[in-house]
Amino acid sequence: MNTYLEKSISAYKLVNKVTKLLEIDETPEISVQNGNVEKIILTCFKIIEQNYSDKRSKELLKYYVAHSFFEDYDLENHNDFSDELVN
Repeated sequence: MNTYLEKSISAYKLVNKVTKLLEIDETPEISVQNGNVEKIILTCFKIIEQNYSDKRSKELLKYYVAHSFFEDYDLENHNDFSDELVN
């Protein structure tokens, strides 16, 4: 998996890859409404844990993945998806 200097780009590409892998073709808002956001985020987190060793990189990637869907995302409690939408 390619890591770009800017972690937000890596996270964006990862979200796109996962949504294609899961065959989910919808906007972030619709993913939240349809309940697909949890599946997308958890799949991204699993890929991040498997492919990255640096703790700071993992944290940033997870933050940017979740921030694609939610404005205020808590890394400590990543199973809580009740935050406000970004988009």
